[in-house]
Amino acid sequence: MIVLDKLFKPLEYIQISHSEKRWFDWVVPLFFAIIMALIIRYLPKPIALIGKDGMISLVNGMLQILSGFYIASMAAVATFQREGMDDKMHGKAATLNGKSLTRRNFLTYLFGYLAFMSIFLYFAGGFIQLASSSVTIWATGIPLIIKYIFVAIYLFFVFNILCTTILGMHFMIDKIHRSEPTLINKNATKKSPPQ
Repeated sequence: MIVLDKLFKPLEYIQISHSEKRWFDWVVPLFFAIIMALIIRYLPKPIALIGKDGMISLVNGMLQILSGFYIASMAAVATFQREGMDDKMHGKAATLNGKSLTRRNFLTYLFGYLAFMSIFLYFAGGFIQLASSSVTIWATGIPLIIKYIFVAIYLFFVFNILCTTILGMHFMIDKIHRSEPTLINKNATKKSPPQ
């Protein structure tokens, strides 16, 4: 059990609670996955899903690059020295297991999750590519609606990675560089008159 906890530690990002986060994790990816699956289904000329020039091959090429970027980003966030990185998040802070997270905590979990998911999806897509002839045989007897449900599930994971990446970019571009207002006590800064 301890080994599984360590293996799946990056997935604790899913347990982080915040009202806006569910939009990036679930709502927007699901919306785009359904729309894209419908577009693929009703195109006049079908898109190849598996094979050399298929959708999975295209996504795997992108994931190959992104997984290294996510690991580098996680390392950068873990060692980034800036005032405020270890403070609690302002406003309604994101929480994990009832504890408020710092910016560093949140971003480390976020990029750890993205690295895990991109590597997982890369290997899942690679397996489908390698077993494409068997997958094609299995898919012949499956109703069309079931095929496109599987396509939508795959696309959900792709859009989940993309939306979460955008959230991470927002934090890296804006939030960690934003200066928070500080209260200055003018009485404390006044010099006392010479005696």
